[in-house]
Amino acid sequence: MKKAAILLALIFLAGCSLTNKKAVPLGEKKGTPAHTPSRQYDGWTIARGSMHNHTIYSDGCRTMDDLVQEARNEGLAVLGITDHREGRQCLGKHEKFCIQTGGVESKNEGYEKYMNDLRRVAAESKSPVVIPGLEVVPYVWNERRFPFAVLRGSSWHFTVYNIDDQAVYENMPAFRMVTIKGLKSAVLDPFNNIAPFDKWVKYMREHGAIVAQAHPQWLGNGWTLTVRAESPYPLFMTDQMPELNLVALLPEGFNAGAAGGKWDQGLMQYLAGFRDQPFWAWGEADYHCQNKAGDSPGLRMGTTLFYLTDLSHDGVIDAIKRGRMVGLMGNEFQEVYVSEFSVGNGKPSGKKIMLGEEVKLDAAPVVRFSLSSDLPVAQVSLIRNGRVIHTSKSTSFEYTDKVAGEKKLRCYYRVEVVGQGPVEIANANLLFTNPVFVSWK
Repeated sequence: MKKAAILLALIFLAGCSLTNKKAVPLGEKKGTPAHTPSRQYDGWTIARGSMHNHTIYSDGCRTMDDLVQEARNEGLAVLGITDHREGRQCLGKHEKFCIQTGGVESKNEGYEKYMNDLRRVAAESKSPVVIPGLEVVPYVWNERRFPFAVLRGSSWHFTVYNIDDQAVYENMPAFRMVTIKGLKSAVLDPFNNIAPFDKWVKYMREHGAIVAQAHPQWLGNGWTLTVRAESPYPLFMTDQMPELNLVALLPEGFNAGAAGGKWDQGLMQYLAGFRDQPFWAWGEADYHCQNKAGDSPGLRMGTTLFYLTDLSHDGVIDAIKRGRMVGLMGNEFQEVYVSEFSVGNGKPSGKKIMLGEEVKLDAAPVVRFSLSSDLPVAQVSLIRNGRVIHTSKSTSFEYTDKVAGEKKLRCYYRVEVVGQGPVEIANANLLFTNPVFVSWK
């Protein structure tokens, strides 16, 4: 009977498993990258970055060194490495039954080893600039009685950057055990109570972290014998954590970026004073493995263009904090960049790139936008305060917002470009800017 209970416990815990640990050799070192990693433009260094990527420290198939080389091969100037935290999952608070699930906290890894390796590759690599991080599932709970389980929250992931003290990770208020029985109703319904997630975000921010919600349109549902992982899209919580820094709109989150969607609601909260800082967005790759070159978009599944004054770790972190970013995905946009996004009084302000900035005006705002190449697209949309106020088929436009000028409207503008072809996860041509804010003299 005891052996049967242990077996059932291990089956239960296997529902949390993510282990991979098999390294697939890269096998190629390209002399010329597939795409342009960075370019100089109008005083900026525009660096293409791939954020949210995995190695064999969790469920990726590359060593850290091979992942860095793969970024060089593909033409990336910035590489974010965020292996899964979850490594040792236990059943019940007494930790009688535990299983190694293969993340950074697993028995054979640990934060010291992981972070030392990250520091090493970051120090050795000038291109790409390596941004160390971690992917975390803050909270998971069970809604059925043992040995059956319906695990909730297991696909609600966040990526964390700008932490160099392993004690911050070791002491964070994130789950390390799965309850045997269902939890109390006060915590059971996260749609009405997201306190465990908000608590974790606040803890990380208090310790200097940059926190992004990863793939808010990923379900990650599935069965492992008696265990089912079943969680709805976490879009409901995207705008409910006022200290969250970022949301990943690409490739698995573009509904959050629809006009009036969760990203706009977060931006409106900032305008209304409910957020101390703006709520930015970017693209992530969530890269795990690529068996051979060209069989998937690889590290360029979803990317971010960083507009930098300094191509360095600190320069990238500064751009993230200030919102100087453009998110994009799809073959059509691999070699283009935003060459102008500015808001002024009518005359050119002299600044072509104003991503994340706030301007004070005394006349109707004039918004100027252009891409570096004039591509055929399905639609370009100018969005003000969550509403589309102008559309175009051209990747270059100028628009005078007379309504905002007459009302002296406190507002922000952002631009979305939808390329040709289908708009599907992993198969879309999309580009979006972070906003420019407007106040009045």
